[in-house]
Amino acid sequence: MAKAPTWHDAELLIRFDELAAREETRKAIDWFRVTQMGAESPNMHPILRDAPEFVYVSRFIELFETMGALVKFGLLNEDLVHDRWIVRAVWAFLKPTIERERRTVGVPTLAENFEWLAERNRAWAERRLGKAHEKPSKT
Repeated sequence: MAKAPTWHDAELLIRFDELAAREETRKAIDWFRVTQMGAESPNMHPILRDAPEFVYVSRFIELFETMGALVKFGLLNEDLVHDRWIVRAVWAFLKPTIERERRTVGVPTLAENFEWLAERNRAWAERRLGKAHEKPSKT
């Protein structure tokens, strides 16, 4: 059974929220919301290094790479992160760009904690959705 969140976990999560509220990260989040839901998003991948939007890709990698490392090493409660952040959606959107960047710089482990966290987030959401659809047993 997973460890219950602590006040320390909550403080760390609030620090991530503060980071997300910074102007440069807020711009990245707003860009994601507009392009991920916008008509142009299917045609913009991969986002090239010289594109102005590449800075947003970097911001997300930094944010979720750190978050993933903290979760992986048990320093931040995983369920709390999954309940607050939709990492899987950001990963799915940025995956073509990150995979291209891995090949370009020759670092296959680039953003590995981000990818790991996104996969765990997807599995968490599927389990949660499954529980929501389960019928209560009759006793």
